[in-house]
Amino acid sequence: MDWGTRVADRWDWGVVGLAIVLHISLGIDAARQWSATHDEFWHLPAGLAAWREARFDVDNLNPPLTRLWQALPLALGGARLPTGLPPDDAFTLGDQFLSANRQNYDSWFLAARVANLLLSGLTAVCLWVWGRDWNGRLAGVLAALLWLFCPVCLSNSALATPDAGATLLFVGTLWSMDRFARSPDWCWAVAVGLLLGLAQLTKFTNILLWIFCPWVWIVTRWRSGLTPVASSRLAGLTAMIVLLALLGWNAGYLFQGTGRPLGQWSFRSQSLQQWQTRLAGFEWIPVPLPADYLAGFDRQRATMEGSHPVYLDGTWNLTGFPGYYLYCAAYKWSHGTQFWVVFGLAMWLTSIWKLRRLLQRKRPSTPQLDRLQRHVRQGLLLLVPAAILVGVASSMGMQLGFRYILPAFPLLYLLAGLAAPCLWPSHRWIQLPIVLFIATSLCWGLRHHPHHLAYFNEWSGGLEGGRAHLADSNLDWGQDLNHLRKELQTRQIPLVRLAYFGMIPPGEVGINYLLPPSANQVAGGRPPAGWYAISVNFVLGRPHTIRNPDGSIRGVGYQEFGYFRTMKPVITLGGSLDLYFVEDRNQRPSTFR
Repeated sequence: MDWGTRVADRWDWGVVGLAIVLHISLGIDAARQWSATHDEFWHLPAGLAAWREARFDVDNLNPPLTRLWQALPLALGGARLPTGLPPDDAFTLGDQFLSANRQNYDSWFLAARVANLLLSGLTAVCLWVWGRDWNGRLAGVLAALLWLFCPVCLSNSALATPDAGATLLFVGTLWSMDRFARSPDWCWAVAVGLLLGLAQLTKFTNILLWIFCPWVWIVTRWRSGLTPVASSRLAGLTAMIVLLALLGWNAGYLFQGTGRPLGQWSFRSQSLQQWQTRLAGFEWIPVPLPADYLAGFDRQRATMEGSHPVYLDGTWNLTGFPGYYLYCAAYKWSHGTQFWVVFGLAMWLTSIWKLRRLLQRKRPSTPQLDRLQRHVRQGLLLLVPAAILVGVASSMGMQLGFRYILPAFPLLYLLAGLAAPCLWPSHRWIQLPIVLFIATSLCWGLRHHPHHLAYFNEWSGGLEGGRAHLADSNLDWGQDLNHLRKELQTRQIPLVRLAYFGMIPPGEVGINYLLPPSANQVAGGRPPAGWYAISVNFVLGRPHTIRNPDGSIRGVGYQEFGYFRTMKPVITLGGSLDLYFVEDRNQRPSTFR
């Protein structure tokens, strides 16, 4: 390695390293301000229960690995959690953890979120190394920066949920598989097997890696000129990958229930019931998976087979929308991210067109032919898994957030990075404007800090206008309850009527409140005078659950609090909570700032 290359590598390390520091710093600052969001309420205590009691059934709707990682600071720091918790009872689990840790509740969540942000930084490193390996320094740097400066990635990395960890192992598995396909030796086989097994312990979505890994092998090896691999050697390497993956998969659950015969299972979901029927006569077959993994997968399938209210562009429906995630990309990605992803797709399609024209010549240029074939192959390797992820998620009616396809983001960002060198000029006096353009286009989406979870781009209306397009975890996941408490203290409001979309009992954080009247209790669409705080999801009419002032839970009907759409809030907190003041009609109107 010559001196110039060493200097260039140091610059790359410096840029990516500083971006990771900024990413983690912004994430920590947001994490310390956000209240525990809807799913975090039970995710984190479930991880602590796994450490303390080696139990995975208190909430098996997600595999345990990311929860274990996030709960590690709690396990080491002495966080408390009652023993003997009932299985599959997320409400009791979250309530008991809150009751046992009132004084340090926010601090424990901050520690867990910091641990999750470290995983996000590793995802950026993986993208940088992979992109540089494929198409040079700029490709790797841009792919890493697209991940680090994306508000959607930042917000989900700053929460104690499985999405960021699942994405890291998704990308890491595909990257190691690409390296294995190019250098099929025992070291890379071990890496693929271990990462594939660990990926199954993060989120059920990663079961698709069992399809994507063979795809990476096929695309990488097909007409590549790589040295052929003997069939016996390939079979041995493949067997090692499968065995290591199954071993890691089961070890994550301490082998609890591994090998239970198929006939002993009673499934809830129609899909698994159908498979069990098709395998009638083979009830004796042992299932090589942990009992709580399969039980959780079955629960999730049953949940997704039910009806879920999905909101898009002012319309609610119970079956989802075919183009839901494309609309999410149009509204939630910053315009800079959109530019680079579209540019990457356009350059890949251009490479296909150029390759076809080149192959029509009698004597095509070999270097150009190799370069185009490599770009087309790399695009196929990335785009097919991304498209399948989006397609599978779109086929489900449970479309509750852009985060459901988060593992597809790094693949698209890597494709954008591969095209970046096309814009890099040879003249130094042109390079500075290009660098400024890249920096501005990427950082522009961070200007609403710390409200990254509720971020929407300018075309969709920003924080104020996003509610016209999307809801749920795209906008309001219960993250601004602490913000509301501070606002009430600042305005010296002793009592508020609150409809909060979140699992934390508001009384536990010091908010004195009553529930607002339901729509059928409001005469003329106007509630009694006073202060009201309404989560945007409820303003939009979403049915869900709500906490009564005594901490109990009741259901919220469709459009029960939708009448607030006819009113203008005094202020919107973080994009997710509207604060209203309803004046007494017998008093003179007041002005609020």
